[in-house]
This record gives sequence, structure tokens and C-alpha cells, in this order.
Amino acid sequence: MNVQELNEYLFQYTDSEKKHKMTGPAVLSPRYHAIPRIPFQDREVYLFSFNKLLRDKLVCVHKESRFTDIPEHIHTVIEFVYVYSGSCTQEVNGRPIKMNQGDICMLDTNIPHSIQSLGERDIIITIEMRREYLTQGFLFRLGDYGIINHFLINTLSLDAAHDQYLIFRKQEENQIHSMIQNILCEYYSPGFCSDKIIDAYMILLFCEILRQYKDQQLSYGKNDGRTIMEILGYIESHYLTATLQDTAEHFGFHPNYLSNYIKKTVGHSFKELIIQQRMNQACFYLSNTDMPIYEIANKIGYNNLGFFYKKFESLYKMPPSLYRRLKSAPLA
Repeated sequence: MNVQELNEYLFQYTDSEKKHKMTGPAVLSPRYHAIPRIPFQDREVYLFSFNKLLRDKLVCVHKESRFTDIPEHIHTVIEFVYVYSGSCTQEVNGRPIKMNQGDICMLDTNIPHSIQSLGERDIIITIEMRREYLTQGFLFRLGDYGIINHFLINTLSLDAAHDQYLIFRKQEENQIHSMIQNILCEYYSPGFCSDKIIDAYMILLFCEILRQYKDQQLSYGKNDGRTIMEILGYIESHYLTATLQDTAEHFGFHPNYLSNYIKKTVGHSFKELIIQQRMNQACFYLSNTDMPIYEIANKIGYNNLGFFYKKFESLYKMPPSLYRRLKSAPLA
């Protein structure tokens, strides 16, 4: 399937859309008779479960039906809502959100939301995934070995949970639309290794979203976002030699202030970040070289091999040798 064929496929009427165009937006699809409704605060909402669809897949892709209201419901998974064409208005816990072509909404689990009836040119794509795929699973697949991206991914996930959703407005220069087109082509017309190709595109897609999230974090008019990124970048570059005193002097802070600022902003102490970055580097060497483990320990600043093993297992819940085997094994 190419992009032209994809567009033709997305805009052609499904059987459900043909019926909805005749009956009107207020008439729900018969499939809702089989979907459970559960109590939520002072009302009942539909519960959309993706357990079966995600049993053998990393992500689930769906085109929302046009010409019908999508009633209030919750998911047990994280959902990306992408406006492929046109626009839409969804309500998140009663709050209306207008979205236009190219916008993405990231919805946390168990957040009630609905979508108003879509028109002829309104194509809305949803991508569902388990939370662990977005956090630990994504980092594992990305092979990221820096504390900055760890911080951004965790912060993004926490912000989505706190605010119930995050909106990423379309920017002039990004590749999100073409990435989603590639995902859809593989999903609707699967071939050899399609699951792995989709997984690779999801990494690229999320990296682009992460880049936009970072830019948004730095554009609030505050210095805090930029400062913490600079501090984390300094630690990434100088993890072998950096001390709290040296880092504080570099940024013009008192050591006690820097220590408290890092702990409050990142949730980890300066010492913990140094250890985390050393372990990140150890993971890189374990994944990409045949270097003996004792050499890796020495290379990241640990002369005591036993201490290295202890720290590694406390972070990753497995010894370095098992981590190396898992990273070298093919993805399921």
C-alpha cells in the first residue's frame, strides 16, 4: 500500500459510515451493545478494552467512524488521537478540545472522553498502547543511554497523568504526518516484518513528539526548564569526573542549592544521576560491544566489580550478563 492508496482507503465509506450517514449522528453502532458500561463518578461510561487486540501486538491502530457521535468512554491503555485530515472536537472529562489537521492528543489511561460527529473530510486516527510500552518498553527499544531523555519521557508521562491529556499542536517543520502514514500503510497492508517496521516507526514518531515536548518545556518563558536540561547535559558529558561542587561552580550555584534544585526537579539526587548515567553507559557497552564486563566497569569509573554488579542489579533487576543477552535477542 502506498500513500495514495492509503488516502483512498481512509476516505472511502465503511459499512458503518454508510449506515450512520443515513441514520444520523445520534444513533450508535450496534457494536456498543457488546461494550460494557461502568460507573464513573456520577454517571456511566463505556469501557474500551484492548486486551485482545494488544495480546500479540505492540500497538493498535484505528480509524474513527465518521457521521456519528463517539460516546463518552475510557480506555485501559494510553491513546494517541491524531487528526489526519479536517478537524474534530473531543471532550475530555467534560472539557471541549478543538483539534485541527496535524494535532495530536495524548490521553492517559482511564480518562473519560468523547468525540463529536465527524464530517466528510474529518479523518481521525487513534493509536493505542500499553503504558509500559510508552515508558520502559520504549526506552528499551530506543536504546537510549542519556539521563535527559529518561527525564523527558518520565515527565511527559507524569504530565499526561496529572493533566489527563497533552496536546501537541502541528508545527510547520516535522515529519509526524509522513511517519503516521507509514505506520498506517504497514498496519492496513501488512507484509514481512510489518510488526517490527511499525515498532521502528513508533520510535521515530515518539522521538519527534519528544522533541516537540522538549521545545514546549523550554518555551514557557521560564528559566527552570532550560536550566535543568543544561545541568543534565553537563552530567551526561562529565559523569566520570563531575562532582557536586564542580557542577555548582560551573552553573554559578551554591552546592546546597544545586543539590536541592536537582532533587526537587528530577526526583533524584546528584549522586543518583551520576550513577544512573554511568549505568546508562554500561548498558550501551553491554548492548553494542563484546567488551568483558570487568572492562566495562572500569571504563565507567568502577574499580570494584562487586560494587558495579550491586548497583546494576538494583537498577535493572538483573545481572549485566542477562541484560546483554536480552538486548542481543530479537524483539518478540
